[in-house]
Amino acid sequence: MPRGSGRRPKPTKLRKLGGKAGHRALNIKEPTPPLGPPDMPPDLPELAKKEWKSIVPQLEQLGLLSRIDGKALAGYCHAYARWAQAEQRIEKFGIVIEEPVLWKNLAGKPFTVGYRHKKNPACNISEAALKTMKSFLIEFGMTPAARSRLRVEKPAGEEKDPFEKFLNRGAKTNESKRVN
Repeated sequence: MPRGSGRRPKPTKLRKLGGKAGHRALNIKEPTPPLGPPDMPPDLPELAKKEWKSIVPQLEQLGLLSRIDGKALAGYCHAYARWAQAEQRIEKFGIVIEEPVLWKNLAGKPFTVGYRHKKNPACNISEAALKTMKSFLIEFGMTPAARSRLRVEKPAGEEKDPFEKFLNRGAKTNESKRVN
């Protein structure tokens, strides 16, 4: 099978969070770019800029954003803006639109003989933008299915919830049950 065919590999950071399904070895030689927010491209449309400002802090909080992710993130934000604009057009004109049926008279001048109904072209634009958005969201681990495969551990210094402690009082942990 040619190299590059099949499912794309998941980044090691997402595989660690997902618990190494399949128990395959992690790529310890994977490049690790510096974490941090990428610079926002200046040519983003206004709606895409709003989405950028909304999503960057969320990705940073998860530790999934590096400085070189800017182009992928810009692609997602462009798709988001395109989707939102298409949805506005659908809201304004509806899913089905009327299109005049034209005919030419003997002099070659067109005239309307009736109307036909057809799907609003903005529906196709919206669907394509949603597919693009979904592929970028999966890459960043931001869909419900992608998140369900992740396991995020609490930081070492973080205390357990007091109510959780109360419920687990006297219960033995997995560590105390292990026999060496």
